[in-house]
Amino acid sequence: MIDPTADPLIVGVQIALTGVSIVFVVLTIIAFALSALRASQHLFRRQPKVSQPVVSSPPSTPTPADRLDPQLVAVLAAAAFATLGQPVRIVRVRYYRQTSGMWARLGRVSVMAARQLSR
Repeated sequence: MIDPTADPLIVGVQIALTGVSIVFVVLTIIAFALSALRASQHLFRRQPKVSQPVVSSPPSTPTPADRLDPQLVAVLAAAAFATLGQPVRIVRVRYYRQTSGMWARLGRVSVMAARQLSR
């Protein structure tokens, strides 16, 4: 209980400390609950069904577009070796294909709009 005859500064500090401590206790409870949920996620995941392996026909002769440039493979392997510090083997290379230039166009429009002269 707060003493009404006490100094208002002391009463204010008591109220502030009580409020801050309650907030931290609640945040700690929330953090523990979230970490428990994260740890229990594997219980709710569906286990993949084990099925018979699918036998597929061997791939057809690669087209010229599917063949890799040996210089490109050498550069990629050298970069991976320099980064990882151990020998690597390049198995597959996927090229990044940008589907549209909308973000670039939006950036140019925003730059042009910012540079418009006011009349």
